[in-house]
Amino acid sequence: MKEKKTSPADLRLLENHEINLIKWDNCINNAHNGSIYSFSWYLDIICDQWQALIQRDYEAVMPLLVHRKAGIPYVHTSPFARQLGVFSTEIIDQEMVNSFLQKVSDNYRFFSVDLNKFNQVKKGLYHQLSRPTYEFDLISSYKLIYDHYSGPVPQSLRVAKQEKLTIIPGMAPNEFISFISQKDVMVTKGLNREQFARLRRIIAFVLKHGLGEIYAAYTRENNLCAAILFLKSNRKINLLFSAVTGEGISKKGLEILIDEYIHQHAERNLTINFEHLAVPDKAAISKGFGAREYQNTMVTNIKNPLFRKIFF
Repeated sequence: MKEKKTSPADLRLLENHEINLIKWDNCINNAHNGSIYSFSWYLDIICDQWQALIQRDYEAVMPLLVHRKAGIPYVHTSPFARQLGVFSTEIIDQEMVNSFLQKVSDNYRFFSVDLNKFNQVKKGLYHQLSRPTYEFDLISSYKLIYDHYSGPVPQSLRVAKQEKLTIIPGMAPNEFISFISQKDVMVTKGLNREQFARLRRIIAFVLKHGLGEIYAAYTRENNLCAAILFLKSNRKINLLFSAVTGEGISKKGLEILIDEYIHQHAERNLTINFEHLAVPDKAAISKGFGAREYQNTMVTNIKNPLFRKIFF
């Protein structure tokens, strides 16, 4: 039997209160590209009134982070979910993704959406920006992984060990928030007051439900110099937020934290994503740990970058 192709007419746009959250979360949990970012509880935290496009009986879904400006509804991205887009329990092809995007365009005058790496888009469809992301499988033994470190990573780990950095898992949320709020700390992304509040809620939820943990690095003088918030779900580990001081950069605090996390989680069917690593040489460090580079796409119908910046 020939598989039915997706068209915009097959998709329903649902308001937040109309979404069947049980069916939604089942779809995300069973989707081959499911992500912690796309579960209903996570979307509730990062966007108060997110909406959704639904194909048939939740075989494929797309969350929409809806906001309003001057009474105009628009769809925008979030610093806490860089890979959303279409999630499906079926095969995702380019035609499916194109149809979902067309439906977004039909309903919103302005939109910007971050797609996941499994979402391929027709070239020339709206305005597209490709962003690199770095992923690494932890299925091998720690020794084998360690032996294949390359680039700046081996030397960075030697420096961290010589500096006698101490790694502490289970950092308290308030201490983490206080650390990333300091002006002299380099972070993944600067946050406004509202975004800080949302990050607090993410941390509280994931720690309570065993879906995340915070690793911290201290110098021999007991100065906090680096910290990373890891999320774990759907066989994936997302490095959601990281922060490091100038001392932590020179003493390689983030590198030793990643190495320790790999050490603790090696030989498991997990994939770690380095997309929010707060270092200038993120690509070299990610690849040095063995990560491969992938591209995920941000799609918007606003081509003018100045207008996009002003409006969003």
